[in-house]
Amino acid sequence: MGSAAPRIDGRLLGLIVAPSVVLLAAIPLASTQVPPPPGTRSVQMIDEGVVVLREPRMGAKRRGLVKIGTRLPLCRRVMGDGCETGFWAQVGPDAFICERFVQMSREAPAGTPQPVVRSGELLPHSYAFVRVDGTRAFLQPSDYDADEYTEAYGSGFGLAITDRVHYSGVDFVKTVKGFYVAEDSVRYVRGLDFAGVQIAAGAALDVAWVVREGAQVRDAAGRRAVRRAPRLEELHIAGDARPGWLRLADGSTISARDVARPSVSAPPDTVTGAATGERWIDVDVASQTLVAYEGTRPVFTTLVSTGRATREHATPVGTFRIWIKLATTDMDDLEREDVERNYAIQAVPWVQFFEASNGFHAAFWHRDFGHRHSHGCVNLSPRDARFLFDFTRPALPPGWTAILPTDRDKGTVVRVRDPSARSRPATARGATATPRPAER
Repeated sequence: MGSAAPRIDGRLLGLIVAPSVVLLAAIPLASTQVPPPPGTRSVQMIDEGVVVLREPRMGAKRRGLVKIGTRLPLCRRVMGDGCETGFWAQVGPDAFICERFVQMSREAPAGTPQPVVRSGELLPHSYAFVRVDGTRAFLQPSDYDADEYTEAYGSGFGLAITDRVHYSGVDFVKTVKGFYVAEDSVRYVRGLDFAGVQIAAGAALDVAWVVREGAQVRDAAGRRAVRRAPRLEELHIAGDARPGWLRLADGSTISARDVARPSVSAPPDTVTGAATGERWIDVDVASQTLVAYEGTRPVFTTLVSTGRATREHATPVGTFRIWIKLATTDMDDLEREDVERNYAIQAVPWVQFFEASNGFHAAFWHRDFGHRHSHGCVNLSPRDARFLFDFTRPALPPGWTAILPTDRDKGTVVRVRDPSARSRPATARGATATPRPAER
């Protein structure tokens, strides 16, 4: 996705880091304390998508969203403004919930990491794309024969599937929105089972990947072809063989044009450097690679797909901080009238926006990593998107579906650079602005 951004529910513009054990001394007294019922250990969410605010008052900046059923630690119970009950539950630093949306619990804090991915699966759902314009979605399978449909989808719309149902001779898929679509009107997709490389302490950043199918690998002298390398094969580079050619660890050689090769880069000024080991991300548009760092040490690298090389779709170059993380979010451009065909994709997972509507997320609809492909976002394979989501700050606690940084829990620094060409300038954004629908 990219330059025009995902549509995000306004409730998502705020979150919290909710540790299972909270040091009360680190949490300043925000308002008059009120004792909770005896034996209370946590507060349980009784609504879906409960909003956490940074202060005990309606209208305060938001910190996040929490899934129904999650139990968060009760640090304090305080009086505040705007909540019908008059009381707010403090569930962590800069984190308050109106008691209208929770119930007191004697049980320990508990929550399920989001998004939920079943063992052995790459993605939180099955995903399918609509084959034909006007494909109809029904509130119940029984509405199919009467053609009493609720929505109609355009060709290429992406659906997140939660179930399959057979009714009256017809197979249906059920979407995350609760609608039913005839299964023969969609085509399933599966994300690419590709993953980047974790780099051990002290190890060299010598990895590269083949980005042209059937790339020719030659002998040490470069005279004889020894094999053809498949796209995305992982290579280890020993050095330069001759101008335009790289020497592999086994002594053979390959054209530098046929591989994507990350390189070590110094931290931007906003990163304090090796002394603290602050985590940050470097995206090289020219090589279509990403390197994750702790201070000056590279710890992970992979292939990406950044925005296409057009003024409208190029990924913005500059240094940013992650301003929101979402377990999943819908992405569409349905409000745009200046495009030939609109798109929509449900429940795109592991989303991290760092500049307006540009960010990292899993892309399961293409396998073009190592080449520009998106409309501005940095596309990652499902495994890499999940790894990077866990790597960055702020962390998404169990049970949370979205989180925003604060001054004391800042978003991870992201630098995007393009040594090969001038790119469109980045625009400034504030952490509370609502992004426009993003494109894939």
